Amino acid sequence: MNAAKGSYNLDNYAASDRIVRGEGRGRRAAAVAAATGITFWFLSRAVSASGASPYLPLNLSPEIERQVERVLVLGGHPVMTRPVPIATVLEALPKACKRDASLCRQVRRYLDRYFGQSGVTEASAEVAGATHSTTTMPSQRGERLDSPFDASVVAYYRPGDHLLLTAGGVAYGGTDGRFSPDGTMLSAGNEYLQLDAGYRDQWLSPLTDSSMLISTEAPTLPSLTVSNQQPIGLLGLQYQFFVARMGLSDHILWNGVDTAGHPRLAGAHVAIEPVEGWAISGNSTWQFGGGGRPGSVTQFFDHLFQSTNFNGSASPNLNARFSNRAVSITSAYTFQARSPFEVYVEYAGRDSLHGAGYRFRDTDLSLGLHFPEFLGRFDLTIEASEWQSSWYTDYVWLDGMTVDGYVTGNWGADWRTFTNDVGAQSEMISLGWPLQSGDTLYARVRTLQNQEYEGEAYSRAAMLTLEYSQPRNGYTRGLQLDTGRDSFGGNFARLAAFVRFDGGNSYAGSDYADAYTDDDKDTDKDDDEAPTGGFERFVDVGVSGGRLGLDLGGFSAAQESAPLAYRNVISPHLGFGARRAVTTNGDLGVRADLDDFHGAMVGLRILDYRYRFDRHFALGGFVGFARYSGPTPAQGYYYGAGLQWRDLFPHWDLSLDARFFDHVQRNKLLPSDPQNGDSVEWYTMQAPTLYLSRRF
Repeated sequence: MNAAKGSYNLDNYAASDRIVRGEGRGRRAAAVAAATGITFWFLSRAVSASGASPYLPLNLSPEIERQVERVLVLGGHPVMTRPVPIATVLEALPKACKRDASLCRQVRRYLDRYFGQSGVTEASAEVAGATHSTTTMPSQRGERLDSPFDASVVAYYRPGDHLLLTAGGVAYGGTDGRFSPDGTMLSAGNEYLQLDAGYRDQWLSPLTDSSMLISTEAPTLPSLTVSNQQPIGLLGLQYQFFVARMGLSDHILWNGVDTAGHPRLAGAHVAIEPVEGWAISGNSTWQFGGGGRPGSVTQFFDHLFQSTNFNGSASPNLNARFSNRAVSITSAYTFQARSPFEVYVEYAGRDSLHGAGYRFRDTDLSLGLHFPEFLGRFDLTIEASEWQSSWYTDYVWLDGMTVDGYVTGNWGADWRTFTNDVGAQSEMISLGWPLQSGDTLYARVRTLQNQEYEGEAYSRAAMLTLEYSQPRNGYTRGLQLDTGRDSFGGNFARLAAFVRFDGGNSYAGSDYADAYTDDDKDTDKDDDEAPTGGFERFVDVGVSGGRLGLDLGGFSAAQESAPLAYRNVISPHLGFGARRAVTTNGDLGVRADLDDFHGAMVGLRILDYRYRFDRHFALGGFVGFARYSGPTPAQGYYYGAGLQWRDLFPHWDLSLDARFFDHVQRNKLLPSDPQNGDSVEWYTMQAPTLYLSRRF
């Protein structure tokens, strides 16, 4: 493969797909030694691996980005981080093309630009008029609603297969307007080990509208990132590690006084995809160093697994707190049904709960659904998040997890008074509607409700986005309207005209547009009539009960040994889920369980496994997360096991589950909450559940 053609050849993507997937698929000293060994092993494979992969734009060209997201779902590829490498899209294209040839052609046309020795991969410009509002636009690198323009461009030069030079930038006006060299970086390596040095975006979540740990809400940081672009081995291992330099902060406590400096932000992501279409990952970010605080690599590894809270100490030694840490567990499952869809979940937390390294306080729970062929024509996405208080703030790094005043994660946290660090709920629903002419209508509604436990009066915020885009030969032009109300009751509106050089659609707007679309519909229809490979949807109806226990927390021996306050509860039970066969006898799926235990209890099963012994008898087990409507929202772990008698009646199954809700914790923020020196309390419960399931 020569440099002029780049490291990936679009015409030969199927062949490269077969090669890559193998035809379908002291602590410090130990850590350093392991990392060194793994690095040399990866480097030794460079002679036979593909070269450095470029990335798709992230929240810069939304029209083509939405098309790529559809390709990934149709191709059965869950995305756990962004920006998406081109290599990942190439791997998803063969299966996606069988379902939607029109979509496939548009994405291929866009990808053509990445396969030369040099070129411009992204360019866009926008002009806008708006009412006076300085509200931050969600996930737009700090851009405000009063920005009269924005522009972006990314170009590349590939001197060799394993070396890629990229130059880019993002600029916008209005309040806090700026230019950032976003996308400017040096990339070197291959599909198993790629190094990116420069202004690379980071997004550690399968959600598309927000990411709790790090997103594009704040301006992009200069960073050094090591990752792989293609899954490794039978487990489909994916990894990503980065360290970035944050902006200047004058409020970093050391020896009890403010010091000034640039904190560092490190991040880690490790994911596996043991079953095609289902992936699970663990993620973490660490803010450390800056000012007078320690921040060397050696010290970082020494404190990597250190507990990050002080368990109620009246006079904690803040110098002993090495990092401000946040963690998350994410899962995504794509179902290749007649109408494909993807389900994804994010559970995140900040400080460890009572010193337990696997339990967390100040948590978040997010859920998303993506239907790229909703009703055969529409592109529908639904996402919801709820996070507890104290996110992005800290008592050592007093400016918190921010860059120039913008939070590094979920956009909703910028729609509050920063010193009033309340939690919130956010929802997003979007619908894309391709027209027969090739033009596209797109609508999105966002809502946000900040909690009001700490005295600040917040309104329910809402933002409606309407977009009309016209793909043309080589570019897309369009209009976008953003209007709504912010968290403080102020109204806003912004109308923008844009042009994006994203390849467009050479058929759109022409006399051939209707025929072009009709041909592709016939292709899709044939595929829709294909078998679904053991896929089934189901609804559960039954009864559940048990003893709901409340632990008031506390740090003294007496408090920790105090018996839980129990009360007996019984509730109707309702569940919704989907599963598919992954082995001859094994099924894997996802499910949502709903109960009323003197407050709504929602359980999300991110891994719901069933083993069928014969025609009737099956055993199952699951893990996931729960949300309980206590006096303030409570979140925690959820797991269990069960027995099932299949086909009690045709399409009806009878199940008995033992379900466990483990440390579903809430913050004590109300005046009525018992104060014992511990700011959290938690619920536990064992809930036997008997129910009937109707399969569809």
